[in-house]
Amino acid sequence: MHFFARHRENIRQSAMSARLLWPCLLLVVLLVLTFGAALFLFASLHNTKKDTTRSLEIQFSVFQNDVERYFDQLAVMGVNLSADMSALVDQQLAERKMTFDRLNDSPEVLNALEEEMIEPLCRRLRQTGCSGAFVLLDATVNTRMEGAEHSRAGLYVQKSGADTPTVPLLLYRGSAEVGKAHSVMPHRKWRMEFQTDQFPDYDRWMTPGSAPLYQSYTLTERFSIPGTSEEMQLFLLPLRGQDGTMYGLCSFEISESYFKQNFAQPTGFDRLICLLAPAGDGLNAGAALSSGTTDGYYHAPRDALALRSMGGRLTQLIGAGSAYAGITELCRLNENQAYRLAVCIPMADYQRLVFSGNLQMLLIGLFIAFFVVFCCIYFHRHILSPAFRQFEEDKRESRRRMDELQMERQQMQTELSRLADVCRNESVPDAFQTFLAGIPTLTKTERRIFDGYVAGLRSREIVEQLDIKDSTLRFHNKNIYEKLGVSSLKQLQQFAAILNSGGNSVPDDGAPGKGC
Repeated sequence: MHFFARHRENIRQSAMSARLLWPCLLLVVLLVLTFGAALFLFASLHNTKKDTTRSLEIQFSVFQNDVERYFDQLAVMGVNLSADMSALVDQQLAERKMTFDRLNDSPEVLNALEEEMIEPLCRRLRQTGCSGAFVLLDATVNTRMEGAEHSRAGLYVQKSGADTPTVPLLLYRGSAEVGKAHSVMPHRKWRMEFQTDQFPDYDRWMTPGSAPLYQSYTLTERFSIPGTSEEMQLFLLPLRGQDGTMYGLCSFEISESYFKQNFAQPTGFDRLICLLAPAGDGLNAGAALSSGTTDGYYHAPRDALALRSMGGRLTQLIGAGSAYAGITELCRLNENQAYRLAVCIPMADYQRLVFSGNLQMLLIGLFIAFFVVFCCIYFHRHILSPAFRQFEEDKRESRRRMDELQMERQQMQTELSRLADVCRNESVPDAFQTFLAGIPTLTKTERRIFDGYVAGLRSREIVEQLDIKDSTLRFHNKNIYEKLGVSSLKQLQQFAAILNSGGNSVPDDGAPGKGC
């Protein structure tokens, strides 16, 4: 009985395991996929600083390439302009057989020089990406007038609008008659000559030198055009005669409005600021040209910015009332002059990006945690709890069946004991005596079959245990019934139970002549 009870319990447990296997596997797969998706999302969002730095590096690389390519082209055009203008001065002096110092107080010669220079100057200006161009000669039409020591002759032409091949040109300095003759109308702030006291570092730039032209160009600091609010930087080159005489200067003008328009960057940032400033320990934004985005306005800093590393290539630019995060590096225009480039965004924008990235990570983490908890609660409520309740019910049912079987067994044993007592008290029937006498006459095979019946085995179990056929068992049963004097298996089992309950031992099969 215990064997069958255990067998039934194993069957129940196997069914329970089968019911729980697929839901458990499904839950495991779902959790693995959830954590995989979480890792993927965290990997793409985990470092806002790194992503922002990468975007700023791309913006800086584009801006740097634009600036370097622009100044390379400007240097080529400036060298050609200086060579052309110097050649015209040499030609005029040679034709008139005069030296350069005799140009002072020679308005006719200076006017003729401007007449020769204006067309090449305008042509170079239209071919070059800039806002204006000039030729300044170290001479004046009247050395006796007041302020003549700062007054210098020459031509200064500006573009009146967008940088297109057909944009009208305006004359800012030079002969108005010469300008009008060549369709270059005077600027509203037109003057006849330059005022060198308003020119940044004029004396320093006029210092003679022997370096080749391609090494002699320089970029001035930002300054305001006299009489206007327009700010600019000048790309200067010297004018030198064949004998090395310093004739003056020529330059291309890069106005702040031109720089803003032509160096604006397409970007994904809300506010981007690009700066070109003189080299130094920090960044002097007040002396820098700036640009922003192609689709919006920006507020350029005007104060000096201190530089502080934020790790990697990212730098914090700190001013008196503002702060920025960006990329900044030195770049060299020529062997003697370096400038600092910077691409940055306001620190408030950077902090907002960091906060947004962290918030996204937090929300994703909370969503994943909620999803995992929901799956576990759902799994527990709809799969585990019903399975465990069924398991407990099965256990209670098994205990109840075991108790019933135990009671039946006890009742059977009591009844057998009563029958055995009746048999002993009333005298043993002749059939039982015949049964006892026939046991020793059984062959070995018959005795093994008989012992199986006494042990409570069924016919099929005896067939499997002895590895015999059903027909063989029936044959041996017939012989056993005849030798024991019983008519059926039931009567045999009753006599065996009486024998066991009465304390009688089964007689030995030691009788001689027993076969198998």
